[in-house]
Amino acid sequence: MIDGIITPDLQDLDEVMPHAPYPIYPTGQKDADKSHVRYAAPDDQHPTLSIVDPILDKYGEPVIMPGHYKLDLSPDRTHILFIQAYDVVARVPVFKLEEDESQAQKQYDKKEQKKAKKEKKKRERIAKKYDEFGLKPKPEYIYSNAEMEYVQDGGYLLIKYEMGSIRAWGAIKQDNY
Repeated sequence: MIDGIITPDLQDLDEVMPHAPYPIYPTGQKDADKSHVRYAAPDDQHPTLSIVDPILDKYGEPVIMPGHYKLDLSPDRTHILFIQAYDVVARVPVFKLEEDESQAQKQYDKKEQKKAKKEKKKRERIAKKYDEFGLKPKPEYIYSNAEMEYVQDGGYLLIKYEMGSIRAWGAIKQDNY
C-alpha cells in the first residue's frame, strides 16, 4: 500500500533530505536584498486615532470624516495635528501640555549618562550585526497613545495625546453630538 503512494524516485533515496531539492533563492537575491524590504518606510511610532462618526461643525457639515488619523504635535506644541496620508487634515488647539520632568532630569544625571552610553554601544553592536544581513535594527520603543472622548458637561470632544514623556490635551466644541 505504501509503495503506491511513494513515487519510484523517492524510493531510491536512502534518507530524507533536510532541505529542498531546489535552491531557496532561485534568483540569487535574498529577501533582505529586495527593495521593498531594504528601503521600506520606517515604522511609525506616532499614535493612531480611529474616528467612527464624522466630526461636525456648528452648521452640521462634516469637518473631519471617519477614518484613521495619525496624531502629531506641532513643532511649537500649540496644536495637535490630525494627519491622514501625509496631509494635515485638521489642527486642534492644545489647552494643556505636560512634560515629565524626571525624564528631563535624567539627561543631566552622571549615572544615567553612563547607562545611556552603554546602551548606545549595545545598539551599535546590534546594528552592525543587522547590517551584515542588509536589515535595519528595530527602533527603540516609545510609548504612544491617542484617545478621544465626548465630555457631556461642556459639550466638547476631548482629545488626549501621549508620546514618550509629553502629554497634550485638546478640545473640539460639539453642540450637536
